[in-house]
Amino acid sequence: MITASEDVMILTRAEFQRLPEGFWEVVDGRAILLPAPEYEHQEVAGALFLELSRALKALGRGHVVCTVNVFAPVRPRVHAEIQNRIPDLVVSLHRPKGNFEIGQPPELVVEILSTPRGNVERSEKLDDYARARVPEYWIVDPFHRAVEVYLLNNGDYVLSATVAGALRSAAIPGLEIDLGAVWQTAC
Repeated sequence: MITASEDVMILTRAEFQRLPEGFWEVVDGRAILLPAPEYEHQEVAGALFLELSRALKALGRGHVVCTVNVFAPVRPRVHAEIQNRIPDLVVSLHRPKGNFEIGQPPELVVEILSTPRGNVERSEKLDDYARARVPEYWIVDPFHRAVEVYLLNNGDYVLSATVAGALRSAAIPGLEIDLGAVWQTAC
């Protein structure tokens, strides 16, 4: 049986499918069992989920989901056939039929920082979502009550804005949420 402390190499989709229950990311051939988020992190995710759901319902289109796999092409020189991330939230104009496979990315992924630095979210995850061709990526910073909005431009993300008030999506026209409502609900 695999434990959280083991270093597990996953090179194929079949090996990925045989992993035990849990939320697993595969990064550069290494399986990482994700721990459950802290309470505060879950509060922000829940409040953001509700605001996104309300906004999408008002638009009459789109879906927001959590804990779903977003597969990305592997990094160059990595000898594996699988790379995936599990964003905190995913927004898509089409109803997901499971995972978001390579070539079928969602319009928006959202990661919520668990620490003020957010090293992985601003480096490895940023690169993986760009390779997956996700058009828009939000990094939610609950410590500063702001959201960094990244837009895909020629295969790389560009920081478009850091927003503390009304947050509008470029990838989903008409999608707008009030971050004040998120912080009020979450904190």
